[in-house]
Amino acid sequence: MTQSEFNHLLDSINVLSPEQIQLLRRELDSRLAATTPAPAGHEELQQRLLAAGLLSEIKPPITDLTAYRNRRAVPIQGEPLSETVIRERR
Repeated sequence: MTQSEFNHLLDSINVLSPEQIQLLRRELDSRLAATTPAPAGHEELQQRLLAAGLLSEIKPPITDLTAYRNRRAVPIQGEPLSETVIRERR
């Protein structure tokens, strides 16, 4: 793609609705996740952990990030969980 074509593509984004922009973002995130290589040696490490019995299976990388987009914190009652952990460690 030439720089001129890329600039035209960027200009085209300005006419998209917010919903269309969200759809475009999800599609781009999905494609980027599918093409991003794992860190060097990652597959070998997983294979070694599997062979040692520390992993029961090697799962494929997550490519659809939709489920993680609008996560919300779970409200809890009482002191913050971090305070409980710190107190319990003493």
